[in-house]
Amino acid sequence: MIKFTYDFELERIEEHIKASNAKCVGIQLPEGLRNVTTELAGLIRERTGVEVIISGGSCYGACDIDTGVLKAVDVLFHFGHTPFFRSYLSPEDMGRVYYIELKSGVDVRPVVAKAVGELECETVCVVSTLQHVHRLDDAKSILREHGKEAVTGKSPRLRYEGQVLGCDFSAATPACDEALFIGSGSFHPAGLALYTGKRVVAADPFTNQHRVFDGATERKKRYAAIARAYDAKSFGIIVGMKTGQFNMREAKRLMNSAIDAGLRAYLIAMNEITGDRLLGYGVDAFVNTACPRLAEDLSAEVLVLSAREFEVVLGLRDMI
Repeated sequence: MIKFTYDFELERIEEHIKASNAKCVGIQLPEGLRNVTTELAGLIRERTGVEVIISGGSCYGACDIDTGVLKAVDVLFHFGHTPFFRSYLSPEDMGRVYYIELKSGVDVRPVVAKAVGELECETVCVVSTLQHVHRLDDAKSILREHGKEAVTGKSPRLRYEGQVLGCDFSAATPACDEALFIGSGSFHPAGLALYTGKRVVAADPFTNQHRVFDGATERKKRYAAIARAYDAKSFGIIVGMKTGQFNMREAKRLMNSAIDAGLRAYLIAMNEITGDRLLGYGVDAFVNTACPRLAEDLSAEVLVLSAREFEVVLGLRDMI
């Protein structure tokens, strides 16, 4: 039996299934937790007797609801995120999505104590993903013990103080000189460094390791992408077909602006947006109107700009 690292709240799931009289439920988890999906499905089925369908699609965020599975089940349990978009699903469908936050039980204090030596400034903004946001007070206490002033902000779109998403770093207040990110991977701290333009120390409670991300370096990468795009004559305007990322109005606006500037531009609708799927379209560069962070993720394989970066190329805004 797998020892779960996160709290899957099986009792709450069981109670909701009984209260909703569900006969068939779906479970949707981030890709990093795919190894526990079958055991989790088995536990739910064993405890409630319902049929369980595992979503085999992506689960990048609260905006990435598997609407196909949702159509086939009475309730979809969406793990690892909090809701922040409520307009892209009907009220009826949204009422059948049940969020399980997946709070981690790991102690963040050891890695914070280890990472504090990397912090160069006195005022530090402390942020985290949902999985560790309930431990931010512990992190702040360690920082204060080392003479640091720890501050956090709150996004109006998110549930918790200090919580960040890959597309929302507004919890990092301008009052801080640098940031401490608590969580795993490079996706969030790299975005945080790009958003703030400041130095970010990333502390991973699972590995007890830390890394430094430089805001100026992250911005230089995007400036380089913009500079390359000035030579492009044709653009593919990517329309994300995932329900929470669909923005056809913006895509058409950018396409028309490109055509007005004498460039060739084409709308390309995609569900899964990856570097290999963008190859072979015969355009010089792409513009992303789906998840705003995709431009950074894909630029190593193909040239992809965000909508704002493309406006710089078109002369519609100053350098970001």
